[in-house]
Amino acid sequence: MARYCRIAPAVNHSPPHFNREQRHREYSGTMKGFDQSAAEVPLVFRNETSDGRAVSSSNGSFDPKASGKQGSWNQREQKRSNTGISLTPSGPWEHKLTDKYLGDVPSSSNTVRYFNRRRQARRVFIDCLIIWCVTAFICAVLASTMYGFSTITRGITQWQKYGYNALVTGCSISLGLAFAAQFNQYAEMMRWRFLAAQYRNMRDFELVLGCSSYRNTLQIAFRGWRPGTWYPTKQQIVALCWFSVFVTFNVFVALIGLTYSIDVSNQFMHLVAGEMDVANLRYIASGQQPDDGVDYPLPYQQAAANLFGQLGQNSYELGADTYTFVNANPKDRKSQAISTRYITTAATCQEVEILLGGHAGFRANTTEDQDTDQDTDQTPDQTLIWVDENGNQHTDVVSSVATGSTTWMSNTTMGGCGPRCAQMLALQTSDIRVVDDVSDSFMPSPRLWACNNTLEQVTHADPNNEGITDINALEMPDLQAWIFAGAIGWTGVCSSEIDENGTERCGDLQYILFNGDTHLSLPADVTAEDVAGTVVGFTIGAITAFDTNGPRQNLTGSDSPRPAQVVVVRWPYAGAILAGIPFVQFVMLLGVVWFSSKAVIIEPGYMAISHILKPIVDKVGEAGPLLSMDEMSDHIGDYNIAYGVRPDPNDPGHHDKTFVRSLGLIDEKEGYGYIRGSMPEGRYD
Repeated sequence: MARYCRIAPAVNHSPPHFNREQRHREYSGTMKGFDQSAAEVPLVFRNETSDGRAVSSSNGSFDPKASGKQGSWNQREQKRSNTGISLTPSGPWEHKLTDKYLGDVPSSSNTVRYFNRRRQARRVFIDCLIIWCVTAFICAVLASTMYGFSTITRGITQWQKYGYNALVTGCSISLGLAFAAQFNQYAEMMRWRFLAAQYRNMRDFELVLGCSSYRNTLQIAFRGWRPGTWYPTKQQIVALCWFSVFVTFNVFVALIGLTYSIDVSNQFMHLVAGEMDVANLRYIASGQQPDDGVDYPLPYQQAAANLFGQLGQNSYELGADTYTFVNANPKDRKSQAISTRYITTAATCQEVEILLGGHAGFRANTTEDQDTDQDTDQTPDQTLIWVDENGNQHTDVVSSVATGSTTWMSNTTMGGCGPRCAQMLALQTSDIRVVDDVSDSFMPSPRLWACNNTLEQVTHADPNNEGITDINALEMPDLQAWIFAGAIGWTGVCSSEIDENGTERCGDLQYILFNGDTHLSLPADVTAEDVAGTVVGFTIGAITAFDTNGPRQNLTGSDSPRPAQVVVVRWPYAGAILAGIPFVQFVMLLGVVWFSSKAVIIEPGYMAISHILKPIVDKVGEAGPLLSMDEMSDHIGDYNIAYGVRPDPNDPGHHDKTFVRSLGLIDEKEGYGYIRGSMPEGRYD
């Protein structure tokens, strides 16, 4: 059976200068033989009223109809359930006196609260961690946005660009707001420790109490000078550092905009419907001609084809080769994109037998040459006699020759090998006549190659033809194909010859000699595939240069190239900022938890704070509701206060957690001096 004890009457142990109401210590009776697992625990307390009458109270409900000391009670069942370990949603300023802290000394006052430093520190950590998680989440979203858009290597659309800028701007603004909320929260937690650290006048006390406002923080930094000193106080240094850290965080957020750029892609173009600038394949010229090149002279086109071939010499593959045309933006020729149109050329070469010549005009001096009928004093020095693959003998006068070099000759007769096909010869002139020692010769005997080169029609890989309706404007006529096929031997200059009637006429061949230091001057060990590859490479090079520098035309299609914009992120800087901000802020969070847990944190609401400030209001009086803080301070006069635990002679020590201590504002004139250390754990009222 539970036993009850009477609460001892309060005894006033306050010193003479204390003007305080009587305080009561609370005790409870022991409950011997009580089963701790019982569900009903009636606890009865008795207090003395002002007239000395004992009034009982309990955790049950009192029946007012009962009389005397045997009043009836309606017991209420008390149940406690173990919910396991969970993160409490309570705020750091909630210091409830729970059953855990009641122990054997229950409380009869509903205003008594219990301060536990570890519980408050845990709640400060959880409360601040929530906003820190928001900051970390925003940084993660910002990093994901930058990474996601930077992977779009083919270019972002205009709407994607707007969306990216909106996301980055929104995240940056949200990050700044999260900083402000986090720093405001830190200040609300730490200000009570600052207020408990020393006595302050009313002006400084109010500034520190409102240090969550950056206006107050700056006022502390620039108005908190100690009279008679030139160096700043500790609170000035702390305020200035606090504001500097906040500004630094926002500066780094602004610097995120410098860690990325929206550049023009050097690999891709953005294709939209509109006008396209494409090559005009109807004629070959080094520049735009009037009337769309109608009746443009053939020799000019031949010379231009050879010029384009020399201009377009680069790497090439042996055998068949293909070139893909490019589309350009009419307003910006630098904006080019690879089209779906391509053209292919193929060449075949065969070495033929030389009967006479090939020594660059020097007379033959070998026995075999002396025995030939053609080797007479009347035989021209530049005569070349050779036999084709069918056994037919041909005689040509080759004027452009040089020892050890290659002369290319294109046949001006069309149709000899089919449509869009050109015939040509490649003469490797011997240098044996100009060297003192045969071992010094790199071309000991002349060689002649007969080649055919065919240029196919333009092929369209896109069935929609890139949205172009006039397909004929994209194709190459047979004449221009024949010119490009024989481009390696064209000069545009007619070579004269004397026919069998003694009349001078244009020969069937045009000659061109390339310098010996180019790949167009073939080496001695060249093969038929090498010669064919040289012919193909020259033709493709000519078309390449023509597509870049030749005549153009504007057509309407669906693949008009525009500059493709890509997001380029400098990750060493962006990553350092986006990872460093949450890290530094988390370190600050740990510092705030450690620093603020040494003082009792009051709820940041106006009502709770006004309760703490009641002594100041009492000194001012009920009059003067419109007085400013400066006017109140002048009205009260010399009044320095600090937030803390009021010393009590009856306090048995910090080890006693059942003693009810007084928490509030302490006047420096009360004579307690500097209050050091952390606020003790226990009950407060």
